[in-house]
Amino acid sequence: MRVAVDSLSDPRQSELRQHLKMMSRCVEAAREGSTLTMILRSAGADPAKALIGMKGALKQAGLRVKVILAKLEPEGELRQLYASLAELDPQLPSHELIRWARNPRLLEAHEQVIYGEALCWSGDAMRRDAEKRNALALFEQDAPEAARLGRLAFAALWLQAALIPERRLIGSVARPSGAYERLEDPSVDPAALRPSLQGWPLLRH
Repeated sequence: MRVAVDSLSDPRQSELRQHLKMMSRCVEAAREGSTLTMILRSAGADPAKALIGMKGALKQAGLRVKVILAKLEPEGELRQLYASLAELDPQLPSHELIRWARNPRLLEAHEQVIYGEALCWSGDAMRRDAEKRNALALFEQDAPEAARLGRLAFAALWLQAALIPERRLIGSVARPSGAYERLEDPSVDPAALRPSLQGWPLLRH
């Protein structure tokens, strides 16, 4: 079932409330070790705000979250988002939690969040200017096939996305535990994480 959100009075608040509702349902149905995935224009997007606000519930449910961003600004919100991701899974290095769709060809992908086995959201293309974006957002419930396609799209984009230097992620915010890996660490091969662009899927449910 699809639910379209396009409130003329305050579409942003309406969409944020819907993301909080979907995330709550995801927490209720979560299995230990389940992963929630996000493709977002920036760390200031509504799903990121919902994640930060509900990180306690997500952690209690044992949920992991992986995020792809099109923009790294504003840096304050980026660092706040990364701190929440690191708190949810402090043992993972940063490149396993968050990546950057730096290549302009990747920006044709639409924003999306996969909230579970049958819950998902899709928004506008990541390249779109914030002031010219399509206000229509699609929330899909009881849609396992859409969620499956969304997971495939995320996996393809994740492999193409660039690593983010940790100096951009940390700033004055400390990671809860564990050591920081360096981008230039020879054990992390960026080329191995970014195979050829040919044929990667640009899917929107």
